[in-house]
Amino acid sequence: MRHRFPILATLTAVSLLLGGSARADDGEDEVTLKNGGTIRGTVVSSEPGESVKIIELGAKEVRVVPWAQVSDVERGKFAPKSAPQPGPAGPGYGAAPPPKAIPAPEPALGAPGVVRLHVESPQPVRVVTEGATTYGAVRGYGFAIQEIRHVCASPCDKVIDGSDGRRFSLSPEDVPPPDPFTFAQMTGDVTLRVEPGSYGRRTAGAWLNVLGATAVVTGGTLMLLSGLSSGADDSSSDVGGSFMTAGLVSLIGGGAALVGGIVLVATSGTSVTVEQRGEKPAGKAAQVKPRYWLGEF
Repeated sequence: MRHRFPILATLTAVSLLLGGSARADDGEDEVTLKNGGTIRGTVVSSEPGESVKIIELGAKEVRVVPWAQVSDVERGKFAPKSAPQPGPAGPGYGAAPPPKAIPAPEPALGAPGVVRLHVESPQPVRVVTEGATTYGAVRGYGFAIQEIRHVCASPCDKVIDGSDGRRFSLSPEDVPPPDPFTFAQMTGDVTLRVEPGSYGRRTAGAWLNVLGATAVVTGGTLMLLSGLSSGADDSSSDVGGSFMTAGLVSLIGGGAALVGGIVLVATSGTSVTVEQRGEKPAGKAAQVKPRYWLGEF
């Protein structure tokens, strides 16, 4: 029994030396010194305030570094990084591609309000429809925003579903928009005949109305001044006669400008006629009254 302990002690010392050598060969840790140097190896122990024990890379003896000289101890700094694992395969690499979106089928002809629309217009126009309306309020003022959706461009020749009574019109970017219309009571082939209006005529008519109204007011004022000065002396009578002449000319010219402006504005709008093919023209069919609470007039 007395001879066992030296043998065990010897085996333990050999295993510690071999283990220390194996760990030192790893060199996965690093101690940074306050003087800027570094020591790479295997940290055996780290006792803050006391010391750091490290087996330097390639050495077998444990080196004791006083804690006052140590700036940082980083374990596993040089440990081998695990290989990145591949992520899930994307489209075309084993994974099934995402399903394609299936377009909604076109509405079938035959139901009331479902028509094949043909647009006849001397200039290109686009048919639009009303979408959802958003209501809100800001600082006590209410507002409504109407969504406008593109349907088709002339000559269209496309099946349109108006069975829910939705309102259609022409894009205001092309021509002055006409009154809204619907296809709720129609079916089959429908022709939309368009007589485009003119923003130019509308603008010119508005200016003529402003100038005509100004001239009429000026003419009336001059004639009033002429009447006030008619009972004075001869010189005042001459001035009154000049006022009367100028007033009459201004009044007549302003009236003519007003009439012309009203005619231009009245003829500047776009007119549409909806016809069921094979039947008599339906005129301005199914036109809808304006919704004044949405700013329609």
